[in-house]
Amino acid sequence: MIEKSNPEAQESRSGLTKRVALAALLTILALALTVAGLNRLAPITSANALKQLSRSVAGMAPIDLQVDGKTAHVLKGGSGDALVLVHGFTANKDTFNDAARLLTKNYTVYSVDLPGFGDADRDPRADYSIRGQSEYVRSLVAALGIGRVHLGGNSMGGAIVAEYAAQYPDEVASIWLLDAAGTSEMSQSVVAKSFEATGESSLLAKTRDQVVSKFDLLLGQPKFIPYAIEYALAKIGERDFDLHKQILKTLMTTTTPIETRYSNRTTPALIVTGDQDRIIPPASVNTFAKVFVNSKVIVMPGVGHIPMVESPMQTVQDYLEFRSKL
Repeated sequence: MIEKSNPEAQESRSGLTKRVALAALLTILALALTVAGLNRLAPITSANALKQLSRSVAGMAPIDLQVDGKTAHVLKGGSGDALVLVHGFTANKDTFNDAARLLTKNYTVYSVDLPGFGDADRDPRADYSIRGQSEYVRSLVAALGIGRVHLGGNSMGGAIVAEYAAQYPDEVASIWLLDAAGTSEMSQSVVAKSFEATGESSLLAKTRDQVVSKFDLLLGQPKFIPYAIEYALAKIGERDFDLHKQILKTLMTTTTPIETRYSNRTTPALIVTGDQDRIIPPASVNTFAKVFVNSKVIVMPGVGHIPMVESPMQTVQDYLEFRSKL
């Protein structure tokens, strides 16, 4: 049986489709205007809403567990092999949300808050050295019940992950180093030299203008950052300024370059840098490759210090390819 078209019914359906599309467009516009208003009038509320939306889109949800007698705050999402991600200095577990959105299709992703950052405790007496923090991450992995673990880390988090893998190679299945600190090249960076000379750092931002300048330093290319996020980061930076300055001093004065302590480690490693990184000299990837000899090095053109934020799609594609060959 062939159903004949009904011009009047088609016109009615067409009109209904247009009305639904118009209603959806008006709803999106209303939401955009609401968010834009909150962005300026209630920036903390807006920043928290954006954070929750980022987690929801990534499929990441908060979990708490006890590590070394204190509550650890972690985001978890996805299924499959466990991948534990460790953020950099002044960052937090939400730094990886854009990448996690793509990673959770293949892995159970855990993004952790290090002591002194994010939702974690602010204890001025804690051990904030790279070795101390690597022991903390190791305890957290044990608390999660993971066996041989795949680890990823950015900047300071990369140094922590590299230390963990170098010291306990039998416990680590692979590492993913994203513009990682920890090699001798770090001492030659503009940030390190400035801190050594003045005791001040552009990474320690406690006003919105300083946050804007900080992102200019971190990013290889300009990226839109909502006013609410800049405002919230400034408030956090102001609150944590003294502690984070203390942590930075600890890192600068206690970190011995990893290549002077370890060599010929065979843990599979994907070592990534942005060619526009102004925090850690891109040449550090070659030094890491001498420590982790079973490694692949990727230099990302036009990318700065945080590739999982600047270019999450390419960053994750490179990682998926790396993992497919293990």
